[in-house]
Amino acid sequence: MIRVDRVGLTTVQDEGRRGFAHLGVPRSGAADRGSYRLANRLAGNASSAAVLETSGGLVATALRDVTVVLTGPDCEATVDARPLSRCRATTMRAGESLRVERIRGGTRAYISVAGGIVGVEGHDVDHQLLNSLSHDTLSGFTPVLLHNGVVLRLGAPLNPPSSLDLAIDHDRSQPLAMSEGPHREMFTVEFIRWVVSTTWSVSATSNRVGIRLVAVRATNDAATTSSSDLASFRGVVLGELDSIPLVRGAVQVTPSNELVVMLADHPTTGGYPVIGVVTARDVDRLSQFVADAAVTFAWSD
Repeated sequence: MIRVDRVGLTTVQDEGRRGFAHLGVPRSGAADRGSYRLANRLAGNASSAAVLETSGGLVATALRDVTVVLTGPDCEATVDARPLSRCRATTMRAGESLRVERIRGGTRAYISVAGGIVGVEGHDVDHQLLNSLSHDTLSGFTPVLLHNGVVLRLGAPLNPPSSLDLAIDHDRSQPLAMSEGPHREMFTVEFIRWVVSTTWSVSATSNRVGIRLVAVRATNDAATTSSSDLASFRGVVLGELDSIPLVRGAVQVTPSNELVVMLADHPTTGGYPVIGVVTARDVDRLSQFVADAAVTFAWSD
């Protein structure tokens, strides 16, 4: 068992709710799936086990000896004042406390405990909601509601824990790979050129639902694009499209020519045109971009 003494900016996440989009239920789950799966693999858990996703402020105490693994960006993390290394299986003795404070190199870190989180101590009921323990910020689903003092029950690990010699960091200098979206043909050539020639900035309003991007600057070729070019859509006006299904990584264009990239808690449908879809690996990278970080795109085959 492990007790959460201070929740901070922390939720319980797993692989999410698959197969319910037709009912209007988003998948949710870990925002950075690569870091989430790595944490479970190193802890010896099933790939779908529930973990703690935190943006800082987390304090948790082991009530028995447990093994924990920290993945994600560089952060201030300790076990009883000892630095907690990323990507290394670490034993917490009963009574020792884990702290994850400021996230330095991104926005979300992942704490996997050997056995995985399966519920709340003192409650034998199945806490899963539609086959998942994920906290969905859009729908308000909280199968495991974290609060100061809650004790989490753990399952049994599948394999012995392991470690990596080096922590894995996402490269934020490379463009995000984006494939063609269902509405790309609605956009002018000038607009498409402008999107991939522009440096975008991550808005502070971004969250687990989506990453909002604001144009910062364009190359000389795209800088001359006029406002009429940017608003030109072969007879279709922004905001007048029928709603269509959305997927994680879908890139929507708003009437103000901002981009919104769908993240873990994205809605199942949307009415803005989707110009492209970012690859799964690059959505993981984007989920770790901090406010004001620079983002560029490149079309992929």
